[in-house]
Amino acid sequence: MVIRSLLIEIGLFSKWRLVTGIILSAILSAVSLFFIKNAVVGFVNTSVVGSGMVTEFITLFGKRRVYNILYSPWPFLLKQLSFFIVFIFYFFLFYQREKRRQFLKSLNQLIADTKKYVNNPEIVFEPVYQNKYLLQLTESINMIISKMDTLIEEERNAQRTKNELITNVSHDLRTPLTSILGYLSLITEDKYRDEVELRHYIDIAYEKTTLLHRLIQDLFEYTRVQNHQLKVKKEPLNIKEMLGQLVEHYRIELVQRQFVCNETYSSEPLIAEGDGNLLIRVFENLLSNALKYGIKKKQIDIFATLDNKCILVEVTSYGNTIPATDLPHIFERFYQVDKSRSMYSESSGLGLAIAKSIVEIHNGEIHVASDEEKTVFSVYLKRLKS
Repeated sequence: MVIRSLLIEIGLFSKWRLVTGIILSAILSAVSLFFIKNAVVGFVNTSVVGSGMVTEFITLFGKRRVYNILYSPWPFLLKQLSFFIVFIFYFFLFYQREKRRQFLKSLNQLIADTKKYVNNPEIVFEPVYQNKYLLQLTESINMIISKMDTLIEEERNAQRTKNELITNVSHDLRTPLTSILGYLSLITEDKYRDEVELRHYIDIAYEKTTLLHRLIQDLFEYTRVQNHQLKVKKEPLNIKEMLGQLVEHYRIELVQRQFVCNETYSSEPLIAEGDGNLLIRVFENLLSNALKYGIKKKQIDIFATLDNKCILVEVTSYGNTIPATDLPHIFERFYQVDKSRSMYSESSGLGLAIAKSIVEIHNGEIHVASDEEKTVFSVYLKRLKS
């Protein structure tokens, strides 16, 4: 494994440097062995100790045996082995030097590319390096850059959302306030014909004040939901009973508006784990919207059943079709399908956004489908295991 790794690293060297390293290692090996041989021969010829050691060696092994060894293949093999060992030593030095040079070159390239990115974040930072440690460092830098880009984009979106929120709130607050101030000024300046007209002005001012109060309440609730400041108290909740109580609560308004509300529930127990005070807010919004926009056919259908491991609740109304271009944005805050009526609408534009947030807090989903005949809001809640 180590040899394979070394061969892969050597294969990454430039060819001319590799050939130069091999040639230099061979030359230095031959020169080194030449000097070592001359040093040994000179030591034996000029030193009493050296010549004595050779004489003792010959006496110990015998002249004939020494002669046979000298004229056998062993001296040649020993010479080649010595050359190979010295060659490996010099080539290892070359390998270490080249590896260090490649590392420093790659490191300088990494530093230069990082500086380029700092000066121009639009540059695609995808360098490729030969050193595995630099590759890991590069991947880490790319991960940090990606995280930073995500955080910056989230910050921009948050700032844009805040600006849009301020703009929409300012507009929606200004409209009823203008009406209230206008009618109150007429009253304070006694610009009314009789008590009936005075009463009419007071009723309009009261109606606009109620709308303003509802808008502020919805705004506070939406902010709490978005900032996860709602205290969710989850407990077993009978969906059929909750929907039945809701319909009963709206019974008088249904009769006054001459609406028929059909309830269809499956025979199985529909028990979810959730906060009843929050979930009732979701279905109140769907039912009030059905009353408000169901103008073609004064009928509302509420259907609840099991759908796999979820509880499905559908609220169907029969009004104008929601255009396909508006469906993806229907749960966005302050979004109005009919822009021309937004100024005169009694809706705060936050109801469906709050409903979606509450459903998501309960790990559920809410969807809408609309055609020429009807509009169906579908809420999926996780079923509580018995």
